[in-house]
Amino acid sequence: MFKKISVLLVFITAFSTAQNLNSDSTGSFTYIPSGPLSDQPVEVYYHIPSGDITNMPIVFSFHGSGRDGDTHRDFWIDMANDNGFMVIAPEFSSNNYPGLGDNYLMGNVFDDGDNPTPGSRNPENEWTFSVIEPLFDTILDDISSTQTSYKAWGHSGGSQFLHRFLFFKPDSRLEVAVCSNAGWYTVPEVGVSFPYGIDNSELPESNIIHAFATKLIVHLGESDTNQNSSGLRHNTVVDNQQGLNRFVRGNYFFNTSEAEAEDVDVAFNWEIDTVPNVGHNAQQMANDALPHILSSGLGLENDNFINFIISPNPVKNEIFFNNNDANFSKIEVFNLLGQTISAINNIKSNQKSLFLNYLSSGIYILKFSNQIYSKTFRIIKR
Repeated sequence: MFKKISVLLVFITAFSTAQNLNSDSTGSFTYIPSGPLSDQPVEVYYHIPSGDITNMPIVFSFHGSGRDGDTHRDFWIDMANDNGFMVIAPEFSSNNYPGLGDNYLMGNVFDDGDNPTPGSRNPENEWTFSVIEPLFDTILDDISSTQTSYKAWGHSGGSQFLHRFLFFKPDSRLEVAVCSNAGWYTVPEVGVSFPYGIDNSELPESNIIHAFATKLIVHLGESDTNQNSSGLRHNTVVDNQQGLNRFVRGNYFFNTSEAEAEDVDVAFNWEIDTVPNVGHNAQQMANDALPHILSSGLGLENDNFINFIISPNPVKNEIFFNNNDANFSKIEVFNLLGQTISAINNIKSNQKSLFLNYLSSGIYILKFSNQIYSKTFRIIKR
């Protein structure tokens, strides 16, 4: 009886606190999920800049193993103020979600995510992933919001949570996922068991196809290469499959996913973005993630830039484009390891082409950017 009364009191507190979400405010409220997760409350840290909150875009920020929702909210406060979006950072505490791997990184889909069996798969209303959509609805209702989707960023463990959320919750209203510096991935690859591949995951093919069609940024710090980094999982399966450090594993995840999408001939709307000279630093990665968030529809979308194209591809010597409307100012060329081959700053609006005859034959990443937007292409050099 005491437990039921306590939960009820917490629910009332959460409800009344949530009603205090206002413009120009920073704080937290306790969210009580419904159903089987009702005894596992989530503290939700938020920041709302000045402005009309009824049509203010919403960005979720997912923490890593530190379980520090407040810090992951704070990474975004200045950027939220400058660009007019609110930040929501749920904290899945170790008290209420004690298994970092099973309960958080793998969303409690299985009792033991490292050894999945049909009998150990949990009902969907028990998944940690199932907290996000009702939380989004609670916020929408609380502020009478007109928003129909949200963006999300996660760093390290938060990136793990986010990319698996995309696979397991195909009906979510997630518009773009920026996944920064994950330690390891669930790769949409047969022949490898979950959580490293999709064998035994019971993921329908339709979920994978939907995930490929959603905007996902595999966001990697170029210097996040320490294979002895604290908390980086190592075992025979993941090391042999994905590599020994976060940077290599992120490239494997993207390249294998792209190849799979091409093999089954479905849309692939992912990008890979390497941040030069940055390691496992959440604040720096958040700063670099901002253009991906802004270019995904926070009121700053530039159709001329989004429709910007290059040709020919494959390219032999010179690649052509039109910069009159896109107004980018920088071009970078990366190899598939994410290493910078060249970077050209102060591009003029009348520049129409770029010579690539200095490149060896192979596959490269060509990134056009300005202070707000970026556009990335995968090119084949003949």
